[in-house]
Amino acid sequence: MTTFFVALIAVGVLLATAVPGYVLIRRRMIDEACIPGASKILLYVCQPCLAIYTLKSATNSPETLLRMGQFALLVIAIHAIMLGGAYLILRKKNKDAVYRIITIATTFGNCAFFGIPILEALFPAIASELIVYTTVYGVIMNVLGWTVGSAIIARDTSYIRLGKVLLNPAMLGACVGMLLLCLNIPVQADLYSMITILGRMCSPLSMLIMGMRLATVDLRRVFTNVKAYVTILIKQCVMPLVALLLVLFLPLDIYLKRTFFILACCPAASIVLNFSEIVGEGQRDAAGIVLLGTILSAVTLPLMTLLLPVLELI
Repeated sequence: MTTFFVALIAVGVLLATAVPGYVLIRRRMIDEACIPGASKILLYVCQPCLAIYTLKSATNSPETLLRMGQFALLVIAIHAIMLGGAYLILRKKNKDAVYRIITIATTFGNCAFFGIPILEALFPAIASELIVYTTVYGVIMNVLGWTVGSAIIARDTSYIRLGKVLLNPAMLGACVGMLLLCLNIPVQADLYSMITILGRMCSPLSMLIMGMRLATVDLRRVFTNVKAYVTILIKQCVMPLVALLLVLFLPLDIYLKRTFFILACCPAASIVLNFSEIVGEGQRDAAGIVLLGTILSAVTLPLMTLLLPVLELI
């Protein structure tokens, strides 16, 4: 039960950081028009720095690189299963923006912005080694987001092109981080400190953006939206069970398995909202799902962590 309460407190602290964003909008201290700009700061500045920071902090060894590769294959597999399944089920309804948002919200999780604080809370002694997996997860998810996800939201296949795969901010940050890691390139202390600060801004900034968007939506609609609850059930309960089954019988490092499972438990990604803001489709539906999913993660994520001992049975 210790894991349950640690996760509960960590999620509660994260949720609390959304409050200032909500207050700023409600008190009209800043305008709703600022939200897309804040989303771009998160995506184009903070997220690449997070990738550089987490990769540079990892141990440069063949074992680390092998486990990163194994983790990448797992991430690709679960995204193919979840995103492919959701798209096939909902493809006949994709004229409606809400179903396009649901398609990606059942798959894309807040693996870095939400996952890093949870991993640091659950495994403080080795968190610095585990958070590199959040970057692997995040890069793959962002590549899919900038291509397949954006194409689904906008109903425009022009988003699926090589340039979006290679030149999106997460990929560029990961490439720089991998070069620094693999070649042991030293980084000047003050520069690395700046990169670290900007990278660690991701979690609070993403929650601030969520709070800002919360202030612009009809709360009654958010909390009475049956589609949102179904989406959250799939993302935060079904997807972790799929992740558990994927790794249960594989001869992998136990902490790699635990990390993969925990990241699959994270609520619908704030990038679902960020991409909808940038593309200009389904912002309020995305905000409602992300908001409600994040709130309900205070229940679902601690409960799902109770399944962690199952990974040690085989």
